[in-house]
Amino acid sequence: MSGIIGHLTYAILAHQIVLERAPQIARLISEHQDSYLAGAYLGADVMTLPGGKCPECGGEYGYGGDFSRSCPKDQCPLHAYTLTFHGITYTPQEIHRMFYGRSHLLFGWRNGQAKFGLQWSQLPSYFEAAITDTFAFYTQPERRVAYVMGWISHVIGDALIKSVQPGLNLYLLNGTYTPQNRPIQDLFSFHQFGKAECQLDWSDLMFNLVETPVESVQAHFMRLTEPRGQLAEKFPTGWSPKHEQLLYAVMSENRRYQKIRNPRLVEQLALDQMPDGLNCNVQLSQITGGLSFEEMMQLADAAGFCQTLAQIGEAVAQFLASISLSE
Repeated sequence: MSGIIGHLTYAILAHQIVLERAPQIARLISEHQDSYLAGAYLGADVMTLPGGKCPECGGEYGYGGDFSRSCPKDQCPLHAYTLTFHGITYTPQEIHRMFYGRSHLLFGWRNGQAKFGLQWSQLPSYFEAAITDTFAFYTQPERRVAYVMGWISHVIGDALIKSVQPGLNLYLLNGTYTPQNRPIQDLFSFHQFGKAECQLDWSDLMFNLVETPVESVQAHFMRLTEPRGQLAEKFPTGWSPKHEQLLYAVMSENRRYQKIRNPRLVEQLALDQMPDGLNCNVQLSQITGGLSFEEMMQLADAAGFCQTLAQIGEAVAQFLASISLSE
């Protein structure tokens, strides 16, 4: 499933809320929307990498190391994707284990790094330090701050929807966030929220965000630079600058591959008008147990998924509105 649709939805909802609550924050986000939305997805999901590559057509497929056995175009067996950097070859799974916890803060730590994870109560201090350091150390700080704010929306949204942080009372199909209900979440966010309510051009938003530059501030808020600034002062442990340059290579690959994924995802989420109503992608229907698009939307309405999205947007907005831009 996409991942990107949910995280853009959380970020856009939060932006809508801070328009009235924190106009200065909202104005900065509006001026650097592409960077804000890039941070909302690529600022955290560093495992946005191919799973496999076709040796015949060169096509790349899958996500984060997972892929089907054969190429959908020519049926050739796919070769597992790897990233080679400075003579060392990394699988997507290895990159995930190295970096995922660092970008998500509250969970996902591997390789003995769990001691560096944070508690929910520590997030305001961590975010404030990251924003302050961005103004202090980086050129074009406003664009980079927008990127950091997008990343903040990802950290909060993921923690809530994955029940790492209690607070949501969602039971959709078979739980809060499950492989089976993710198509419902994506289709609702894409069509009901994005298209019907907000008239979003998803293709345009997704294209623009992958065109944004690799932001070196991401290495700082992931504690992969030399320790410095308020972030190092408040959180002195867990810094690993030896992997900073590898992260930049990964971030470049994230943008390159997401550019390939974007049109596929938009096509997968498209609807077909049939005599008996709207039909969604067959594979998405199969994942839910054979539900039709209309049945999925009815389930989402009954479960209060729209209210859940609003709750996540509100939680993100509270963090964003508390940020000081006095620097």
